[in-house]
Amino acid sequence: MMFERYQKVVRCSAGHLYTSIWMWGGSIKALRLGSRRYQRCPVGRHWSMARVVDASSLTPAEREQAAAIHDLPIP
Repeated sequence: MMFERYQKVVRCSAGHLYTSIWMWGGSIKALRLGSRRYQRCPVGRHWSMARVVDASSLTPAEREQAAAIHDLPIP
């Protein structure tokens, strides 16, 4: 996959975990606000602030949960 290295675990402001393409240089599917983004959460199906989460700080179950759900495949 072309964007595989940009696949990051993300947590929305409601606490949902999912995987998103997170490129530090830009985004066309979210509004960038510093290190956070306002984007659609595919878990809760709502718009919220999201941030990258250090995957090593998550439990194996949380990492599995995040890997199972991806947002839109466009950067």
